[in-house]
Amino acid sequence: MPLLYLISCRMFEDELVHLFEEEERDAHLILIENENTEGIERKMGEVSVGYEKTSYEDLSSKLAATDDFVVVMDILEFALDANPSLLKEKVYTAIEERGGLFDGILVFYGLCGNVLGSIEKDFSHLGIPVRILKDAHGNIMDDCICTAFGDRGAYVEAVMGQNRGEGTYFLTPMQAANWREMLVLAKLTPDPDDTEMMKMVFDYSGYKKVGKVDTGLYYEKEFGNIVDEFASLFSFEKCNFTGSTKIVDECYRTIKKDIIGNSISVSSIDSEAIKD
Repeated sequence: MPLLYLISCRMFEDELVHLFEEEERDAHLILIENENTEGIERKMGEVSVGYEKTSYEDLSSKLAATDDFVVVMDILEFALDANPSLLKEKVYTAIEERGGLFDGILVFYGLCGNVLGSIEKDFSHLGIPVRILKDAHGNIMDDCICTAFGDRGAYVEAVMGQNRGEGTYFLTPMQAANWREMLVLAKLTPDPDDTEMMKMVFDYSGYKKVGKVDTGLYYEKEFGNIVDEFASLFSFEKCNFTGSTKIVDECYRTIKKDIIGNSISVSSIDSEAIKD
């Protein structure tokens, strides 16, 4: 059976749990163990999604030991979001070093500083589908916030619909759960507890609102409370936006269908060759 490699920012851990809780009980999940997997392991445990763990060094032997449809999840750290050139290096290195083991690769990132926009073209020589998150119109997502809107047009409309001088700071469940860490990584403050500095930066940047982007996922149970606290802390007006998991759902289903179809076609050709 075919092998799918998912390379993902940790910010998408909720979407990954959702995929395999709702749709993929039949998939053999393998999680590459590293310092970024604690959150997704906890959430998969809470909803009884089965998986096994391996290291980069043992991955090849692990793949050779199963005949199931296998999905390997490789979760990368938040810190890469603040350094586009390092992000590209990490993602490209992962594909270069391990891509040859798989029948398809799906990258759970967006443009992220415009460094991943050509990834499909750059790895076309592998002869397998290498995909990045896109909406139904073929637009590559800007980032995880854009992805949460389910359509790039809806995201652009939300951003452009703001009044002049009244920027909105968007929070998805994972963004909300990790907002202090993300502000430090973005170099808005060296101290995650220095709210006075953050207030000054937000005011200088023109932020007046916080946008709660509800994707319908429930793994971060304090999402609503955190957004309320964030709004109160920075005296922001709270705005609600309806998000979805549509983009990750469709991108996953499409590449799964494609690689399974390719696998069946190759098997048929091999069977005919044996008969001849």
